[in-house]
Amino acid sequence: MNKAFTKIGLSGVSKNEQDDLFIRDVVDCLVKLDKEILCEERLAKKINYLNKYSYDDKEIIENIDLLISVGGDGTMLSNSKKYGINKIPILGINLGTLGFLTDIQTDDPVSRLSDVIKGKYLLDERPFLQATLDSKQLKPIALNEIVLHSGSVAKMIEFNLFIDNSFVYKQKADGIIIFSPTGSTAYSLSGGGPIVDPNLNVIGIMPMFPHSINNTPILIDDDKEVRIELSNPLNNQGSELSFDSQTNIKIDGESVLTISKSNNKLSLVHPLDDNFFSRCRDKLGWGKSIT
Repeated sequence: MNKAFTKIGLSGVSKNEQDDLFIRDVVDCLVKLDKEILCEERLAKKINYLNKYSYDDKEIIENIDLLISVGGDGTMLSNSKKYGINKIPILGINLGTLGFLTDIQTDDPVSRLSDVIKGKYLLDERPFLQATLDSKQLKPIALNEIVLHSGSVAKMIEFNLFIDNSFVYKQKADGIIIFSPTGSTAYSLSGGGPIVDPNLNVIGIMPMFPHSINNTPILIDDDKEVRIELSNPLNNQGSELSFDSQTNIKIDGESVLTISKSNNKLSLVHPLDDNFFSRCRDKLGWGKSIT
């Protein structure tokens, strides 16, 4: 058994009364376990019951040994960059729809949460992706994917793709998705990309609507560096760089973009019965009949 958690941070969203009641169940569970609770101010302001546990972000980061992220994958992505980047393990409780990053569902939260808090859990480390633009390190990082795109509907960009120093191809496309194993169930999946076991140390490369009959994604060792050299913008069209669809950076003219694995990692906390493929089966409907 792992070490039990003692100081628990609480972050998330509440969109309705049902969410409020669910969050209260989570807090009641922690109180019964005699754990110290530090709740984000913005969540506490929405639910009066949480006012006595309200702390600012700095205090939470400096004191907790576990963050509970209540919401969907979007909430988890934001928390990974606020808390996970500071080496704080995160447990996701799903109030969203798919919830690939959130393990505990609303149908049976208390018993599974209690087990995790007591030390019955698995730790799963996930890498972030980082980028440089024209040799300048960019501040944003991504857990799922970094996407280079035209910034407009039905507009293409032109680029050369290199892996380390090896030329791969020249492409005209709406853009290109560089994704981690975690991100293989996110944006790239909607474009027909592969689902990647999160235990594999790879980076995925997938062009978006290329002007080519071959649209094959590529998986490479995550110790390699992806380099994208942007040519002159087509039709005077610039481009944009997106990090997990949360942060966007505009790019004008010719530029050189490099993407690689960051030294920072996110520690996800899972219940002992967690299984990635079971999660895919449940959320993606694997094996279900079409009738």
